[in-house]
Amino acid sequence: MLRWVSKWGHQAVCAGDADEALSAMAEAPADIAIVDLIMPVHDGLWLLEQIHERWPATVAIVISGAQDEHVILNARKLGAVAFVPKPLERELLHQALERAATQLKS
Repeated sequence: MLRWVSKWGHQAVCAGDADEALSAMAEAPADIAIVDLIMPVHDGLWLLEQIHERWPATVAIVISGAQDEHVILNARKLGAVAFVPKPLERELLHQALERAATQLKS
């Protein structure tokens, strides 16, 4: 995934868990965050909430193998502009990044 994102012209930073992601964001806040819903320690909704509170201008894309409508709706309330199911399809991720980039411009 990092290779795809870089190829599409975005700088990508990978984090192993939510705490690591928040540390990376504190050092260099991202315009777009791609958040997996299932992570060790804290889940993706927790991370989205933290990002939304601390960096409200950051646009989020959610990825997950679980497609629970309630969880997806909560993610949207916390700033997610797109949901990409796993296994990741390159074109769907690219479309989500384009949508997120457009959201930043508006």
